[in-house]
Amino acid sequence: MKRYKALLVTGASSGIGKEIAYGLAPQAEQVVLVARRSDKLEALAQDISLRFGTKAFALAADLSVSGNAQTVFEKFIELVGCPPDILVNDAGAGFCGEAAELSVEAEAQMLRLNMESLMVLCKLALKTMYARRKGVILNVASMGGFQPGPYMAAYFASKAFVLSYSEALAEESRLHGVRVLTLCPGSVDTNFHALAGSKRGFLRYFFSSTPQQVAWEAVRAILSGFPNVVVPGYSNKAILLAERFLPRRLVTILSGKLLKPRR
Repeated sequence: MKRYKALLVTGASSGIGKEIAYGLAPQAEQVVLVARRSDKLEALAQDISLRFGTKAFALAADLSVSGNAQTVFEKFIELVGCPPDILVNDAGAGFCGEAAELSVEAEAQMLRLNMESLMVLCKLALKTMYARRKGVILNVASMGGFQPGPYMAAYFASKAFVLSYSEALAEESRLHGVRVLTLCPGSVDTNFHALAGSKRGFLRYFFSSTPQQVAWEAVRAILSGFPNVVVPGYSNKAILLAERFLPRRLVTILSGKLLKPRR
């Protein structure tokens, strides 16, 4: 008998979300995979079903559109017949450039995806989890959530929201038998930076992790019961420790130098 009945993963078509789905699928009877790319989702769902004997569903949806998060939750219940035991909010996006030059609509869509949809799915899941007094939510933030990020100002701010919101929910939910975890990866070898337009050359060579490494630490935290805030990699933990002793202004300047796009 598997440990969990139903798992919902957003941003599951690639990167960290895909690897978390692989990591948790052996523990779940049913998995619903959510992302915009239906072709990748279908292939992933088929592979998970064949590998682990888990019933996997592909659900294509654009969570940057208001209202779609609630629709996804409702369709999840229709597909599997119950609310999720585990919710993984991995869907996210970012843009790199000077704030004055970036598209207003593009960044507004990003904020709906990174914050609004995550919040909606959390609230819907928590109501059902509280009623059963069990469940786990994993929200994917970023090391950027601990600091300002010049040239990715809105993205870093959105991840600060995810981190703060998740830590607050963790305390509220503890009294109801529900866990809320926050995953805060640093630089990861995915197509995120290419899509965002950031350079990350220094980070790639010295502090980058693979999606598999990051997902492994997240899955381990879910299954073992601790910690609630997961920062993958010793180098990333060291960076966050060092930041505590540096003036915030200096941290902001250094972040800007790392994030400034190439001309």
